[in-house]
Amino acid sequence: MRKERGFTLIELMVVIVIIAILAAVALPNFMGATERARESAVRSAVKSIQTALEIYATDNNGYYPAYIYSLTQGNYLPGGRFPNNPATNAPYGFTSSSNDSGESAYKIVYSVTSDNTAYTITGYGKDNNKVVISVSSAGTIR
Repeated sequence: MRKERGFTLIELMVVIVIIAILAAVALPNFMGATERARESAVRSAVKSIQTALEIYATDNNGYYPAYIYSLTQGNYLPGGRFPNNPATNAPYGFTSSSNDSGESAYKIVYSVTSDNTAYTITGYGKDNNKVVISVSSAGTIR
């Protein structure tokens, strides 16, 4: 009698089913982790910009810049540029845009009062429909 080597069809099917179940469980968790990481990057960018605004106000008798791009002059931001947008891997442009993959960029909106004594920064998530963080000169709002 000859002994054959190899796996039976049933054994192969069981292994394929187990791999499919593991992939079905792991993939949604990975996708959620990616989004949470990008939202964390937006929070970090807003906090860096908030720190730069406070330093700017300290240097300018309590007045905040009328235009956010004023922070790129001097030593307010590391390297003289804004943190990278996690969707485009380029510095924030403070406008809604998209990258080559069609994924919407994350957005940061800066507003200042007419007398330049108070500001609000809001960081939005993917597709700009979720407020990730909002800070003001009065403190963290969300």
